[in-house]
Amino acid sequence: MRLLNVYQAEQLHLLKSNSIFSNLPNEVFKEIDAAKIQSNYKKGQTIYFQGSPLFGIYCIHSGMVKRVKSLDNGDETIISLCEKGDFLGGQAILSDSITKATYSVIAVVDSTLSFYDKTFIQGLLKKYPQLATNIISKYQDCLEKDEIRILSLSRKSVRERVAETIINLGSSYGNELSENKMNIPLNLSRIELSSLAGTAHETFTRTLSEFQKEGMIKLMNGAIVVTDHKELMFCTGAAS
Repeated sequence: MRLLNVYQAEQLHLLKSNSIFSNLPNEVFKEIDAAKIQSNYKKGQTIYFQGSPLFGIYCIHSGMVKRVKSLDNGDETIISLCEKGDFLGGQAILSDSITKATYSVIAVVDSTLSFYDKTFIQGLLKKYPQLATNIISKYQDCLEKDEIRILSLSRKSVRERVAETIINLGSSYGNELSENKMNIPLNLSRIELSSLAGTAHETFTRTLSEFQKEGMIKLMNGAIVVTDHKELMFCTGAAS
């Protein structure tokens, strides 16, 4: 019984922490927990494909996934990374008809996601207006990040974009070593990193080598160690 209570407490914490379900009344969480279909995905496994019908939303409990857009010429580009607290497939609840995914979602590392049926979420929206506010807020954050990235890809040089990619990864996933140093575990391949930076793999790798020669980073043990955060930030064009 005690183990069951611990499990339930952990599930409640996951639902409440930084998710679209935060700030809802406590009594609804038992209903939310009962409605979820929780699945574990291995690194590289696809959660859903671009063009597939969406029947509900997916909430990330742990791990990291990437949103990937397939282009007409066969190339793929990473739109963004998503982590614990984010949700996916929101298009499903915005329309009464069946909508199709405009991008694929793939696990970057081993991840746990919960699926909630469209009808269930729409029912909650009618009963709890706060849920709609939470969803809009999450969407707003996502749109702002996408807009910043689009502006970066269109206006900044390759060097600035690579520096910005490292800085952003450090802000979200890095471990601060000291005031001006940071360790960023590399869960992404160089090809994935170059896609985030909007540049060719070879160009991205060459720029990393330049940053290392200039003493701003070190590439070691499957990680990027930022050795001069201030100078790297200067390279993004965000500082003067």
